[in-house]
Amino acid sequence: MKILCVAAVENDEFIREQIAKQTIQPDIIKIYIDENPAKGLDERRKRIADNHKILEQYVEQTDCDLVWQLEGDSELEDNTLERLIGHYIRLQNEDFGYISGIQVGRHGLYCLGAWIVKPDRTSFNSLDYKLKGIQQVDATGWYCLLAPRMVWLAGKASWNNQRYGPDVVWGLSLPYKKYVDMGLHIGHKLKRGTIRPSDMSTCNARFYLENNEWKFEQLD
Repeated sequence: MKILCVAAVENDEFIREQIAKQTIQPDIIKIYIDENPAKGLDERRKRIADNHKILEQYVEQTDCDLVWQLEGDSELEDNTLERLIGHYIRLQNEDFGYISGIQVGRHGLYCLGAWIVKPDRTSFNSLDYKLKGIQQVDATGWYCLLAPRMVWLAGKASWNNQRYGPDVVWGLSLPYKKYVDMGLHIGHKLKRGTIRPSDMSTCNARFYLENNEWKFEQLD
């Protein structure tokens, strides 16, 4: 299997350190550096969607079997890619979309960036952080996922003022099964340190549309 690692980042030093320590190395690494990042959440989400189109070009131009997508603030265990490959081998079939680790988001509530979304898109819940093993979800972030090349290219990233980001829009656009490994924790590097799914601050959350206004609640 030929593996391409892609990421869109503001600085590539940390992500290259995380890739270099992996027990299994990707065959090709393509990292786009956004040297003039957008400011503000809305503008950043628009830019993230735009940057993903650059990653699409990288994947289209590369002969690979699998795409390993990361984000620049993802802190990885040294066997992360090895573990994802193992899951892919066991789970792969015509319905397989991708396999991901789990990471805590940094905006507002510290819930998992793995989502169960209502079909009409009027509410979505973070995956229960207390679950174990392999779980099926509707979408995740791009912090650490492994997908077959053609599946990855089938995803459509955009942002049109949804409560969730372009990564979730992309995941929801894939008509395949998406999974997370609840034991594969991806650290989220911040200026003040790293937050992890095992932290006491991790919670479950629900986001819902009420009277044309998005609201949220902590579930535990």
